[in-house]
Amino acid sequence: MFIFGKLVVGLAITIGCVGKFSPHLFFKLPNGFILWAIMGHPMPPYILPGPYEEGNTDWLKDGDVIVTPAAKSGTTWMLFCSHQIRVKGNDEKYPYVDVSLNTPWPELIQTPGDSWETQREKFNTTVLADGTELKNYWDHPDYPFRVFKSHDHAEMFGSLIGSKNTPKKVKFLAMARPALDQIASMVPFFESHSEDFKKLWGGFPPATGGTYRELAVERFEQAKPGGIWWEQTLPYVRSWWNVKDEDNVLFLHYADAVKDLDGTVKKMADFYGVKLSPKEHAKVVDRCSYKYMKSKEHLFEYQMPLNRGFDGKTIMKSGTMIRKGKNEDGKNIFTDEEIAEYAKIEEDFYGEDKELLDWHRNGSIK
Repeated sequence: MFIFGKLVVGLAITIGCVGKFSPHLFFKLPNGFILWAIMGHPMPPYILPGPYEEGNTDWLKDGDVIVTPAAKSGTTWMLFCSHQIRVKGNDEKYPYVDVSLNTPWPELIQTPGDSWETQREKFNTTVLADGTELKNYWDHPDYPFRVFKSHDHAEMFGSLIGSKNTPKKVKFLAMARPALDQIASMVPFFESHSEDFKKLWGGFPPATGGTYRELAVERFEQAKPGGIWWEQTLPYVRSWWNVKDEDNVLFLHYADAVKDLDGTVKKMADFYGVKLSPKEHAKVVDRCSYKYMKSKEHLFEYQMPLNRGFDGKTIMKSGTMIRKGKNEDGKNIFTDEEIAEYAKIEEDFYGEDKELLDWHRNGSIK
């Protein structure tokens, strides 16, 4: 019994030391993400702070675009569309190879244990398997602007948003989506991560099982105040609504973009300062369409070029990122009682701001 007790104490000390000095080693264990979380490290484990923190944005350039929709609110769509606008639909000269190569996500840790500083260096020095430089895809000298992904609230970007006296003239494209549609799109998301990616993070995200309806109810609960998805729903919308009139912010609504893609492309191009001829505009609109993107699903599987051991693998399973591209999916999944319950949550959260409540639910185009 004494020996067993010593073993338990020794194991606890070892876990504590690993958790303090090398927590990424937990991911070597089956379901190691649980130990990671128990030790107080942030979840999900592959998102890092740093790229946009005050005093740490010298890597940004004037004119950079940060595409930062709420989770499951058209992020990949807006990244691809932003690229098409900057190259005026000329994929032949400026090929879009993968969403992670052309429009990267700086906050995504591609190798467990890496920091923003180590990733930043890799973005500039990595050479791909075919001999091309990674930087040629996301930082091509011909691009009028670079495009980066995020899901952050406006407050996370500090002084980058707002007045003309910001330290960098960075532009932000944010996008909201009706909450129930957003929640419905969350249902299959974790199930769509590849086994290779899950293994890299000690089994995270774990397979939850269950029917689509059961998973929908689970996500519904998580999108309530205090749930893990809550901050990506109503608080996100209010955050960007509060700064929507700033010169360097374009806040779009997913429903509007689906209903009027032609007008959305024009609005984005004007915001980015890109003049498209009628022919170029038509080509970009076609490239940004659901039909076109669905035919090119292999471009949206999220490679991780900064992780040498992950070559040839992707974060998402093939054919899982371009799903439906439709509005009002939530109404087809949730019951009348659930719809009414979330409507009350929205009304309580937005309070007297009826304009914001109506916009979030319906968009601008009736």
